Amino acid sequence: MAAVSTRDIRRKIRTIRNIQQICRAMKAVASVRLRRALTRLEGARPYASHIAALTSRLAAAGVEHPWLQPREHIRADGFVVIGADKGLCGAYNVNLFRIARQTVDTAESPSLALMGRRPTALFGRLNYDVREALALLTAEPQWEAVAKIADAVGALYDQGAWDRVRVIYTRFISTGKQEVTVEQVLPVEAGAVPGEPSATVSDYIFEPSAERVLARLMPRYLRTRLFLAALNASASEHAARVVAMAGASDNAEEMIGTLTLQYNKARQAAITRELTDIVGTAEALRQM
Repeated sequence: MAAVSTRDIRRKIRTIRNIQQICRAMKAVASVRLRRALTRLEGARPYASHIAALTSRLAAAGVEHPWLQPREHIRADGFVVIGADKGLCGAYNVNLFRIARQTVDTAESPSLALMGRRPTALFGRLNYDVREALALLTAEPQWEAVAKIADAVGALYDQGAWDRVRVIYTRFISTGKQEVTVEQVLPVEAGAVPGEPSATVSDYIFEPSAERVLARLMPRYLRTRLFLAALNASASEHAARVVAMAGASDNAEEMIGTLTLQYNKARQAAITRELTDIVGTAEALRQM
């Protein structure tokens, strides 16, 4: 009985150690992808910041464009939800879906554009009105794929299918902290851009005109906003997976330690019983 018990414990230890090796490998892969995602994110931020700054300044100066004018009545809300392609990333998907559903369910006649396999599967299964979907995204978001979604979103807004567009994604703060964020992208809100110098449109000379420059700028503004959100979501997913796999590996190490102690105790008990049997047998033979 003791031998069976120790054999079972050894088998459990071996299984947990195999799982631990998988977790460590996944952590290593996620770490490499996180570094790559952060490089792309940091590279995209200055461009996105300048696009947003110029758009905001033109809007504040009264340059007209349909995307700058708030609709008088919000009859239909549009949401771009950017999530993960895979699981095993801690509470990343759960937190995103919780905030997304709370926001969407309180909106006026909501419909969705989705990026990522997980949100596409979830919202499709729950019978939400999905207008656009990009299933594979966050491992390494591509500008062309995100631009197609952005152009479709802009078309829905121009057609009046959506009166307001918000993007829901997970913003990367640090490896240990990511935050689900809801931002309005259409209509563009006028005002200063955080971290930008307080310049005015008079600092620029526009050719042929500020209106025509803005008309060319707005589609790129929307593409850039969504692409930056996708890069944030990608970095957040990989960071969450690094943390989750590190935690799983640590838990496996703790379980291995507990089982090893249990195995040693069981083995010691088995040896003690065998010695007791031997001593008892020897004593019986001596008395014969």
